[in-house]
Amino acid sequence: MKLNNLQVLRAIAAYMVLLAHIEDIEAKRGIGHILGRWTDIGDWGVDLFFVLSGFVMVLVSHHTLGGLRDAGKFLWSRVTRIYPLWWLCLSALVPIWLFRPQLVYGGTQQEISLLKDYLLIPKSESPLLQTGWTLIHEMYFYIFFAALLMIPLGERRRLPILILWGTVAVSLGLILNPSRGEEPVLRLLTHPMLLEFLAGAAAAFLWRSTRGALGVPALAVGAAALIIGMTLYVNGALGADSGGFITHDRARVILFLPSAALLTYGAASIELRQDWKLTGLPVSIGDWSYSLYLTHMLSANFFGLVWGKVAMPGLLDNAIALPAIMLGCTLVAWASFTLFEQPVTGQSKKLGQRIFGRLRPAAAQV
Repeated sequence: MKLNNLQVLRAIAAYMVLLAHIEDIEAKRGIGHILGRWTDIGDWGVDLFFVLSGFVMVLVSHHTLGGLRDAGKFLWSRVTRIYPLWWLCLSALVPIWLFRPQLVYGGTQQEISLLKDYLLIPKSESPLLQTGWTLIHEMYFYIFFAALLMIPLGERRRLPILILWGTVAVSLGLILNPSRGEEPVLRLLTHPMLLEFLAGAAAAFLWRSTRGALGVPALAVGAAALIIGMTLYVNGALGADSGGFITHDRARVILFLPSAALLTYGAASIELRQDWKLTGLPVSIGDWSYSLYLTHMLSANFFGLVWGKVAMPGLLDNAIALPAIMLGCTLVAWASFTLFEQPVTGQSKKLGQRIFGRLRPAAAQV
């Protein structure tokens, strides 16, 4: 089941992340500065992506009874969507890193392990293509959810287990406070952003049980929570940079999770209940959102290098170049989706149907 409004939220999330990163491009390549710290609000895009992932996972698995077949189908669909484009983008970056490491974010970091990066295994530093850190979190949740699907529990019993798992994991993180540099695996397993996946899953269960009855109030409260959260986040109101108990990651979960969950639930609800849904280009860009998310670091830096060669004093060229870079990144994402992501995903789906069609469903196994 495809919900147009959720695709639009995906597009918004991808552009928010692009906004956060394009400020770095301006600082490095431009002369003058029209963007500023306010672009940190773009970090919300990642939090929204995580909530959407949790929501969609429940949505696509609600009819399954569980068992090896269902778990395998789910994990296959996730792995074949995540890895091929990740491998393509990372491979495009490797030659640049080998010959001009100063052009690559993180290209001069202490620990570079291409094997771990290709497999999305956590390490003390971010992957060479830095947007990959979010994919590591995605794969962690996919693997746990697939393991849960192996047990023929039915839909209603999954949410309590997810909540218990998230509560225990995040509580251990608060107690142990693992460092990224020394304990990357433990830090991943107990990371507070795990709660965003769970919030998305809970929103999907609520959406199904209420049939979207609370959609309009959820959108209103979610919009207010977003404005408040972004304002506090940009101004460092929780002291996230002070090294205290409220770390940066904990602060962003506190400030961004409520709005992301409420807006996701609300957007899905008004489409289901009132048939209020967006169409056209915003939905299409949502389809390209994964390509936009992974390719924008490469394309924005390329366009930024070109801009840097012709940048002039004053802010006029900034006002022209920054939207042009965003447009260029969008066109690259469209090409990536059309020429690579969509064909690969289509072929992988057909192969998965042949593989898992041979296994009996859980109802026959129980």
